[in-house]
Amino acid sequence: MNKRSCLVKIAATALAWGALGAAPVLAQQAATAGYPGTRPIRLVVSQQAGGSSDTVARLWAEHAGKALGANIVVENKPGAGGIIAAQQVLGQPADGYTLMFGGVSQMVLNKFVYKPLPYDPEKDFTGVGMLSTVPFVLVANPATGFKTLDDLVKYAKAHPGQLNFSSSGLGNSTQLAVELLQSKLAISMTHVPFRGEPDGLMATIGGQTQVMAPVLGTALPHIKSGKVVPLVVLAPSRLAELPDVPAANELGVKDFDTMGWSGIVARAGTPPAIIARLHEGTQAFHASPDVQAKLKGMNAIPMAGPASQLMEVARRDAQAWGPALNALNLSAQR
Repeated sequence: MNKRSCLVKIAATALAWGALGAAPVLAQQAATAGYPGTRPIRLVVSQQAGGSSDTVARLWAEHAGKALGANIVVENKPGAGGIIAAQQVLGQPADGYTLMFGGVSQMVLNKFVYKPLPYDPEKDFTGVGMLSTVPFVLVANPATGFKTLDDLVKYAKAHPGQLNFSSSGLGNSTQLAVELLQSKLAISMTHVPFRGEPDGLMATIGGQTQVMAPVLGTALPHIKSGKVVPLVVLAPSRLAELPDVPAANELGVKDFDTMGWSGIVARAGTPPAIIARLHEGTQAFHASPDVQAKLKGMNAIPMAGPASQLMEVARRDAQAWGPALNALNLSAQR
């Protein structure tokens, strides 16, 4: 073979390998060019319809859907601390057509409660965007006679294990908030999980349980009507909506930050171009005056930022809360 023929053969081989290498990229570009098209997008929510998480999820679906020209359908899959919802999403292709409303429970807390957890939040999901954060408020049934956190602590120490507290489900942030609080206060209450925040709060109002730590937006109407009594705000400082209710820090319960953040996640491996498109929908959500007004009405704080912010916050919180949560030695059965 002469030199010219050899060079031609080498060039042809290089072109062939280049074409093979470019094929996946071209296929991905072709697959994402028309996204989302006319196909609906599913948003799986791990909470019951009617709760604060569901409300924020539906707001995102409405405004992101308009921005993307897509029909975003919300599907409520409550139970097992969000594991059911996570598995629904992970059972579908990483193509951006099945998403999860991912809160702190699914993305951080579950790994300390469900062992083994059937998914890895950091490896199996990728962030689309943060939506909001909300403070918690510890409330009591008026029949308990509790007016302050000190009243609760005194009774709990005199009657260990006799008080019940509601949560939105095993491993949910409404459970972990109270677990961390009672650990710091050296008291013991019995956890009673429900399938969602509305059910848990109704149990406290009805006397099935004595206390709960729902998010402020869920609790506030019932506080105003006198159906529950606020004892302490589980946030760094007092809230304008409850100016007479002390924050945990004021009562000597230090380093108690709110845990109620939420956002949108997709399966890991979803093409970056699709994540970028979905994040455009999240930006439209945050830019909407209607959304801002409704979040304010729910006592939720917007959390705008890049798509990568959600996973960064999840990793930060896992590192910050991990030692305390591991020390509680919690274990939940699915």
